[in-house]
This record gives sequence, structure tokens and C-alpha cells, in this order.
Amino acid sequence: MPDVNMPKLSDTMEEGKILRWLKKPGERVAIGDILAEVETDKANMELEAYDEGVLSEVRVKEGESAPVGAVIAVLAGADDVKPAARPASRPEPAPAPARAEPRPESGREPWRPTVVRRPEAAAEPEGGEAIKASPRARRIAREHEIDLRSLRGTGPGGRIVEKDVEGAIAAGGAAPKKEAETVSAPEAPPRGERRMELSRVRRTTAKRMSESKREVPHFYASSDIRMDEAVRLKATLADLGGEFEGITFTHLVLKAVGIALTRVPEVNASYDGDAIVLHDTVHVGIATAVETGLIVPVVHDCDRQPLGALVRQARALVERARAGRFESADLIGGTFTLSNLGMYPVSTFAAVINPPQAAILAVGAIRDVPVVEGSHVVPGRLMTVTLSCDHRIIDGVIAGRFLAELSGLLTRPLALVV
Repeated sequence: MPDVNMPKLSDTMEEGKILRWLKKPGERVAIGDILAEVETDKANMELEAYDEGVLSEVRVKEGESAPVGAVIAVLAGADDVKPAARPASRPEPAPAPARAEPRPESGREPWRPTVVRRPEAAAEPEGGEAIKASPRARRIAREHEIDLRSLRGTGPGGRIVEKDVEGAIAAGGAAPKKEAETVSAPEAPPRGERRMELSRVRRTTAKRMSESKREVPHFYASSDIRMDEAVRLKATLADLGGEFEGITFTHLVLKAVGIALTRVPEVNASYDGDAIVLHDTVHVGIATAVETGLIVPVVHDCDRQPLGALVRQARALVERARAGRFESADLIGGTFTLSNLGMYPVSTFAAVINPPQAAILAVGAIRDVPVVEGSHVVPGRLMTVTLSCDHRIIDGVIAGRFLAELSGLLTRPLALVV
């Protein structure tokens, strides 16, 4: 009976969470069927069946996580399944507490940000356990000097809500005013805060970027690149349409990076313990913002693909990533990363290296600036790029050579097309 294991769906995936089983025990499974939806460190992805049979056992339930390689289900042949096998009758579930929050039957609650407010001194006890009360209930209790400890909450989980405080006021529960009370400055209104649970993608990003800044000795090299000819070339190619439909400056930079990496291969490298790995292939990841955080779809063979093919592949990858429809292969194999904030008014920034890669390129917006040409000042278009380097692999001279190659390719961009 073949096992169904938790697959490794991205380079950095260590565990996956079962969001939903699309096949139930007893159902027949064919090769290529989608068994489940899995939440990875990158996004939600589909788990495909590579064997056929009958799903006889589910070992990881919806909402539970399992490490990569763990058995999450078992397939059986049709002859192995008992025709009359039925699960033992389950005892009736115990009734939920009167004040418990209702939960969906699927076991997964829709995500909601939790609103957290700073406790109010007048409505909180001086010591002991914190009292669960809504912000409005606290404010009304403070204004009428109601001791929240004397109230019984009727909200979810025993939380004190507005009507509980108003009931106490109507019943005469307001404390008498103190006669010789010291007048203090009015208390500032409570400031709201939202507590947003980290998505799995953002948790992974936080972990890896923290490790990168802690363990990788970064240094940075920046260059201002004349983009006048690149601006004209992009406009010309966009007018041609066809394979260049939807071309952006990201695509031009992507192609230039691919060529520059072949000319300065020390940048197309990664760190592996006591060794440096120089990659023969040039696979460039594009940092892409999605609803759950940041993912990096990888454009393969950037050096060898014609610009038109590169535009099509990069556009399709980013569109799939933003729609959440990408495959695990879209996120694997990157040797270098490109992060472009040029669509925003960001002139320059420095990105954090994506280990074990040796470098990442941060691209700013194209700016209209005065440029000196000979004895004249003329209008020009400048773009600032910053290369973040792992100093264990790349020295300053190597970074300078790479930026020189990149600048030359973008300053005279016809080489990107021919």
C-alpha cells in the first residue's frame, strides 16, 4: 500500500499544513488527481497523486501540519479495502460552553485581525487577573466608576460588553463621587491597535531574512545608470506588441542581469559551508508581493532566452504567483534575485540577500535629472541600482565589475534584443 508523503514544494519548505482534503477515505484515486490543498511557506498549493488506488487512511487532518517527508495518508488497492468497513460510531460531542465562540465545522476559522487596546487604569483591577472587557465597556465603566470586577460578562468567553455595564448603571451600581478627589489631567483616549497573525509565508520570510542579516556579512555597492536609450527602446518594443506586449523595465533589467551574470560568474554563486558553488545556469528570482507576503518566482535561463520569450515567461510567472496558481517548480532553483521598487517613488534602497545566493539587486525608480555631457548640462534619465553582496563570496572588485557590465548593457540596450 503506497504512502502519501508531505512533499517538498519549495526550496525552503520544512513543513506543510493540510488546508483541505479533496479526497475522502474510501474514494478512488487516479494518478494526477488532486488529493489536498497544502499551505507551504510560500503559498497554498495542490497536492497531486502519483499513485492510484483507494484512499484508505488520512493521518494528518485538516488544519494540522506535518514535516516534509512525513506520511500524511495511505492508498490501498481495491482488493485491500473492506467493503463494509465503517468507522466506529463516535460519541456525541460534548456541548460547547455557553459563551464559546462558534467555529466553522471545517475546523478552520476565517482569518480576522484581533483588535487589542491598551488597558484602562480606572477600569482594571489594581492586581490579579486581567479582566476581559470590550473597549467601549471599559470606557463607560470608567466614566461611571463601575468596578468591572463586580460584573459578570455575557459576551463571548465571558467577556464584559457594553450592555453589562449599562445594566449595572441602571441598577444603581455607579459608585458615589469622592468628595476631596484630586483633579488630574484628563486621560488620553485609548489608542487602537490591530494584532495580525503572521501568515506562513511571512513567518518564513521573517525567519530567513533574520538569519540572513545575522549570519551573512552584507556589503552594498550602488551605481547610477543612464536609462535614456532604455526608455526609448522599451517604448519602441511596446508599440510593436506581439511577444513584447506588456514589456516593462523589469524585463529589460532581468535580461541585462542574465547577461552580466555570465560575464561575472562569481556573482552567480552560492555559499556552501567551506566552498563556493559557481552556477552554470542563470535562474533569476523576481521578488513579488502577494496577499500573504513576499514570494520569489524564478525565471530560468535568463542569459539564453531571447528578450521576447523572457517577457512572456516572466509575465506568466508573476501573474500565476499573484493569483496563487503557481506550481512548486516556479519557486525552485534561483541563483540570483532581483527586487524592483521602481514603480514607486523610491530612488534607492538595499535589499536583504536570499541565502544561499551570493547577491541580490535592488532597483529604484527612473528619475529625470540634469546630467553633464562635456561642457553642457542636459536632461537625463537615471536609475540607481544597489547590489547587496555576501562578502564571504564577493569582494568589492567583483561587485564593481558586475555593476559596470550591467550599466553598459542598460546604457546601450540594443545588445538585449540582438
